[in-house]
Amino acid sequence: MTENGTRLVRIVVDSALNSWTSLQLAIQHGMAGGNEAEKLCQLAEDLVFLCDTKAERHDFEETLEAVAFHDFNIIDEDGSFKDLANAILCCLLELETSLDSTSTITKHFPCAKKALADSKKDESQEEEMVEDEVALSEIVERTTIREEPIVDEDGFTLVQRRKKR
Repeated sequence: MTENGTRLVRIVVDSALNSWTSLQLAIQHGMAGGNEAEKLCQLAEDLVFLCDTKAERHDFEETLEAVAFHDFNIIDEDGSFKDLANAILCCLLELETSLDSTSTITKHFPCAKKALADSKKDESQEEEMVEDEVALSEIVERTTIREEPIVDEDGFTLVQRRKKR
């Protein structure tokens, strides 16, 4: 999968988890035992891995149910595991054929607008940073390093001869 594809899959997974009300309530009430962020990141990584390996719907459902039950103490009574797995897979299937990834993702997960905008900003900032690093390295190469003057115990600066070039 391309870097852009992996980035989009990560946005889909993060948006899906952010839109899952049961999970958000469990996190707000501290049901994960204090390390919610770590567990949430691991769940997101597991789901991205399932997306990369083209896993089937039941694999997503089982992963969501197991992690939610064991890590976040969520018991599925409303079928939200199945709905969330279905939403992720439908979005990913549409992304494969869609020309406009932003509208496809926001159609399934409206909360993804900010993440997509931030992602596009990050891409342009990375390009600018690379250009800035090249410019900085050129500046560093052109500048000569001045040696600090030597000050004796009386506070006088000792005069040193310049090195001949």
